Amino acid sequence: MTEIKIKEKTIAVDLETTGLDPFTHHIVSVAISVEKGKGFNIVLPFYKNKAKVKEFLQPILPILEDETVVKIFSNAKFDLKFFHQYGIELKGEVRDTMILDYLLDPNRKTHGLKEISERHLQYHQISFEEMLNDRVITEVPKEELTKYACEDADLTLQLYHYLTQQLNHN
Repeated sequence: MTEIKIKEKTIAVDLETTGLDPFTHHIVSVAISVEKGKGFNIVLPFYKNKAKVKEFLQPILPILEDETVVKIFSNAKFDLKFFHQYGIELKGEVRDTMILDYLLDPNRKTHGLKEISERHLQYHQISFEEMLNDRVITEVPKEELTKYACEDADLTLQLYHYLTQQLNHN
């Protein structure tokens, strides 16, 4: 397999999963973004087989395990717990847009990706429920899942740059 290389030293990562519990649910796709307006999504057709998933993700593991690459998430704790269940341990710095947004405005009650994308980037995303459209995530066509997941990764990257800039000016 070919190893993927990135020029930037920051990468936004977003997982789509079958549910919220990393012990009983599975990763169905891994979306990444390294440049505004662009994203890539890896859909995992055999998502229930953790060993196969880790093997399939082999080309991006060197990036995730590179200590010099900053990994950006929205709600990092969620994604990191899932990666851990697959034996994927991220190395290096991890940044979380929810925490950055909290630091910018600790009095606001919620700091979710959809909300802060609208607040800071004036971008309205469709909700997870709208994307599902009364289906389970594994029934969502790959194209729809990819559009949704890549948008999440892209907005996470954009928010990271925006929030970091705001925090550095305060």
